Amino acid sequence: MGDITGTAQDGVLVLRLVNGKANALTSAMAAQLIAMLSDIPDDIGAVLVTGTAGGAFCAGSDIRELARLQDTPDGPASMLRIESRALRALAGLPLPTIAAIDGIAFGGGMELAAACDIVLAGDQARFCLPEVKLGVFPGIGGTVWIPRRIGHVRALEMMLTGQEIDAATAHRWNFVNRLAGAASAEADALDLARALAAGPRGAVAMIKRSLRDALALPEDEALDAALDRAVSLGHAPESREGLRAFLAREAPDFASARRRPADETR
Repeated sequence: MGDITGTAQDGVLVLRLVNGKANALTSAMAAQLIAMLSDIPDDIGAVLVTGTAGGAFCAGSDIRELARLQDTPDGPASMLRIESRALRALAGLPLPTIAAIDGIAFGGGMELAAACDIVLAGDQARFCLPEVKLGVFPGIGGTVWIPRRIGHVRALEMMLTGQEIDAATAHRWNFVNRLAGAASAEADALDLARALAAGPRGAVAMIKRSLRDALALPEDEALDAALDRAVSLGHAPESREGLRAFLAREAPDFASARRRPADETR
């Protein structure tokens, strides 16, 4: 059946896929992910998605479940829809999201990584979109998010051929933001997630939303929306704390600013 565990570490929600050696994604796990993402505690400032420590990130959708569903009236529709909902929920979070990959990220696993803001990979990480070899294609996010990272031509080649690429190639193609150093990708990703979790939540959310608008809206509309959001932050507690700390040559304490009563920020 598989599982997704959630643990809080220093303001970071660590979501770990646990389903045997391959960490294939099941419908039940997708439902778990949706539930977890809809109820993130207030003290969480970043989300880290990973797989087995030192092993597979995610080998994609559970093939055995897909095979069973093929003989039902609706086929794999229910599974694909709930997986799509889960990945969209992850992509739409206002918090920074990081994927830490130390093993395989194939099919839906690569799509899951693409739904995150930042991808870190270890030396043993490998990436592949092999769905075409099964007579299907990456339809739960891959055709949208992966070309945005690596470009149309490379995404098309990966999807048409099912070719596998290593971590260095994925980094060179901009799918992977950073390659892990001596530590595992998960260790490096957790350090980064902790730093991001300490940042200003309002600005982070507006950065993410404004960048999405830049892809979806006409240029003038996207520019106006970004400007409106920037103006709205002018009197926010986190903005005041950032400016105060800069002028005082101190590190900002955004967490304290968020807890401060509104009348104390004026």
